[in-house]
Amino acid sequence: MIWDCDHGKTDMCQYHEVNAWTALGKRRQVSNVINNCASNRDLTLTRTDTNTNTNTMSTQYSFEQSTSVEVSVGFEDKLVAGVKASSSQSETWTVGSTRTATETHTSTIPAGQRGAWWFAPYVHHSQGWLEVHYGKRKQGRYFWYYPGQGSTGVHVDTPVYLKGNGELKGQFYWATWKC
Repeated sequence: MIWDCDHGKTDMCQYHEVNAWTALGKRRQVSNVINNCASNRDLTLTRTDTNTNTNTMSTQYSFEQSTSVEVSVGFEDKLVAGVKASSSQSETWTVGSTRTATETHTSTIPAGQRGAWWFAPYVHHSQGWLEVHYGKRKQGRYFWYYPGQGSTGVHVDTPVYLKGNGELKGQFYWATWKC
């Protein structure tokens, strides 16, 4: 039935929500671990996140980030090779239109420690069932209810966006720990 809905083989496909709630999703590391183990001075980490959300019927969410490290004056020649780092990652999950938002975070890594950023998006969780209508009988019936009328067997999880700028709503977490 879901394949039929996705490929225009039905007259109607309608999702009926029975339960819904919003909660923080899985926390993911969104920066490299930056080491300041051999230094006796603090480092400043500046991270810029660009969230581009392209939502179509096939559902897509993209997350990209870049990281740079600024080294305290006088230590650049000793630390640059081991400290400068960058990374990027991407994932796919959600529904809607294209939105882009950029955000910059600055944090400090104390001497003798490591640090990294994590992000947990808010996710809207929905449970319900799918009503499908066919123009011709399919296995003897015009109307199908998957997995059953009134049930909670279909699960839809979508990220929550801030109104106006399209930024993904969630919480960033900064953590440092000893080397």
